[in-house]
Amino acid sequence: MIKLYFCNKHTFVWNPEDACTLRKKYHIVGSLVGRYPIKPFQTQNKWLPFQLMPEETKLLIDKDIAQLVSIPKETTDTLFIELFHSHRNKLCEEQISLLKENRRQQILEKADQIYEGKKRKYLENFKKRKKNHEISDISKEEKASQSKTSFVEEKSNSEKNSCSIKIELENNLEKDCEKIGNKDASETIENSCDSEPINIDKNAIIEAELAKITGVSKEFCRVQLFTECPWKQETLPVILNYPSTEREKIRCAVYKDLWEKDYYITAGSKFGGDFLAYQGDPLKYHALFIVVCMCEEQTLQGYDLVVYGRLGHQVKKTVILASLDEEGQVDYVTLDWEGEMT
Repeated sequence: MIKLYFCNKHTFVWNPEDACTLRKKYHIVGSLVGRYPIKPFQTQNKWLPFQLMPEETKLLIDKDIAQLVSIPKETTDTLFIELFHSHRNKLCEEQISLLKENRRQQILEKADQIYEGKKRKYLENFKKRKKNHEISDISKEEKASQSKTSFVEEKSNSEKNSCSIKIELENNLEKDCEKIGNKDASETIENSCDSEPINIDKNAIIEAELAKITGVSKEFCRVQLFTECPWKQETLPVILNYPSTEREKIRCAVYKDLWEKDYYITAGSKFGGDFLAYQGDPLKYHALFIVVCMCEEQTLQGYDLVVYGRLGHQVKKTVILASLDEEGQVDYVTLDWEGEMT
């Protein structure tokens, strides 16, 4: 039996299969009032829950098609709470495993690009370190030669003017010779590196990238929101106190009579009536009738007939005035506007 959930004086269907069954098999249209998960920031498309009119709820209960229940506000069942947390942890683990596998496939697909990039970066760093090492060696030699010059100047003050020029010339000549020698050595190293390519293990690079794959925190995992609770939970039966007034009784009787005549019925407030009657599913057909329920003590003036007649002519629908006779049967009076409207 289909479960109808009663909440804040409204009836909802949370199970998507039950909602489809009600629409296809029992011609219960209802209305979707939930937010559309794929595009939550728009109001054109709706999603579950499936809200029913009181007349639809009354009909389903009377026909033993559905059961009206409510859910306690607080859940105290420890087993239910454990199942909830266990299911959420399982979903997080599945997402983390899937994320790792997707990342692994991306690395393997781009293995050649990763290898070339790592190799190029390694060679650039190697040349940069080699160049920095050569510069540091030259600076050390310059400092040593400067300390040697200062020592000679302190030792012989009397020969400062005559010897300083000689020492300076010798030092400059020595520096030039050393620089030329280091440059030749550097060129030799670069030539040897260029002539003998460095062997970089591709498999080791890929394995290192795969080792970097880590999971994500459960705080960042997506949470699955159920339209209906997947586990059995405690429900309380609800007695529907409807209809309670004369007008509500007429609405229920008219709705039941039209439903038994195999019509699809929806709310008719947008066209100024109580119901809209369709020959088929409202997704495929336009409404044929605007149904207006009339109470026994309600009087109908000529002005009202003109209003309903012009309304039906304007929207290309037939207005039906429905009421109950002395035996409780539903009577219908149709209003058609003949001729051109002026």
